Amino acid sequence: MAPMRAPLFQRISEAARGALPRHAGAMRLWPRSLSGRLLMLTIVYVMVSGVLVYVPSVASFHRNLLEEKLAAAQLAVLALEETEGNQVSPELRRELLTNAGVRAVSLKRNETRQLFLADDMPNQVDEVFDLRSPPFFASASGALSTLLAPEGRILRIIGLPRFEGGQSIEALAEEGPVRAELLAYAQRVLVLSLVISLVTGALVFISLHYVIVRPIRRITHSMTSFRDQPEDEKRIIAPIARHGEIGDAETALADMQTQVRSALRQRAHLAALGTAVAKINHDLRNILSSAQLASDRLAQSDDPAVKRAAPKLVRALDRAIDLATNTLRYGRADELPPQLRTHNLLPMVNEAVAAAGDTGAISVTIDVPEGMTIFADGDQLFRVLLNLIRNAAQALSERAGAQISISAEGDLAETRITIADNGPGLPEEVKAHLFEPFAGGARTRGTGLGLAIAHELVSGHGGQLRLLRSDASGTQFQIILPQNGVSP
Repeated sequence: MAPMRAPLFQRISEAARGALPRHAGAMRLWPRSLSGRLLMLTIVYVMVSGVLVYVPSVASFHRNLLEEKLAAAQLAVLALEETEGNQVSPELRRELLTNAGVRAVSLKRNETRQLFLADDMPNQVDEVFDLRSPPFFASASGALSTLLAPEGRILRIIGLPRFEGGQSIEALAEEGPVRAELLAYAQRVLVLSLVISLVTGALVFISLHYVIVRPIRRITHSMTSFRDQPEDEKRIIAPIARHGEIGDAETALADMQTQVRSALRQRAHLAALGTAVAKINHDLRNILSSAQLASDRLAQSDDPAVKRAAPKLVRALDRAIDLATNTLRYGRADELPPQLRTHNLLPMVNEAVAAAGDTGAISVTIDVPEGMTIFADGDQLFRVLLNLIRNAAQALSERAGAQISISAEGDLAETRITIADNGPGLPEEVKAHLFEPFAGGARTRGTGLGLAIAHELVSGHGGQLRLLRSDASGTQFQIILPQNGVSP
């Protein structure tokens, strides 16, 4: 059988390879690969299905052979019964039994058993097959016993006569002819099962390869290619118009790759911006240092108006120099922690309102208790207040009845500062990225960096900066700072 199966398997393999993609890596059958495991599982499952069909088929054919023996034996008995007193020559008796393929026949009819014997009666019976009510497993085990039995066995076959020709019929027969026919049939069925299994397995494997393996390999190739050069737009997978999980996975991968590429481009722009800011920062510090020297000389003037304005100018220049010095520390791991001290809150709020710019057309209400203190870094908290008040003032530009309210309350655990306005509110797309740098700007020319800086400074204190509401009636932010180092 091996010379027959090898060419057939070779032809099926060649046909399968011809139907599959020819490019490199398209059909990797390494056992640990998805294709290899899929092929092995397909072969195993198809062979198991073949075995489930093969065993009952061989058992059924074996039973049919035995039933045919009994039918031939019954015909021989009928011929013998037609003679008077069953008197026939031994040669004729032997010829009838030989043509029936049996050695002896016993027929039970009308509670009488008649035995029709040949001259050479066998000495012993090696196997008994009762065909009157055999279970399936008995038939399967009997067929297996016949296939594996040695030569020369004598069988005793028991069954029911056809056409109600009696109560039972028994026959003694040599197993050799039965075994030869059963073996030939088993070989034919085995070859046919192997052919069907190989063809079915190849078709199932090819179908699954095109439906599942190739799309998954395409997704994997896109992921590895995008990993090598994420900035190349051509490396983003182009989803194929299809339904189901594979199509959803390709669409999700394309969206993720697009977002990652956009984020990388933004980071590259930010890196370039950081380099430019570092160069500008160096020159700006020199300019501010010159202005600081001039402000110190103005502070020595005898003019009353100059004396009133000089302290504010000096403090503004000091803050500008400190801000320029620490600009590049934004977002870095070595950023200095806040220097916590006790400060009077009301003067700090008034100074932040004055530094916010022109608020003459805006009604500013300050509801901060006199003498209320806060435990924080004064410079950082001033920057937070300035950013929030300036954002509110810019949102209220050219708006009739513009109002800004600043209130504060607290206890031993925390201090809560609320800044509210009656502006138009923040757009929904801004709310989603409110505290992200360069992403949460509500104004056309805004960078969105002010709220990001304020959020980071408040978080550095162990506090929270929250958006309480933002709708058509206005926007309200709240600063929560712990007192004595206790988080809210």
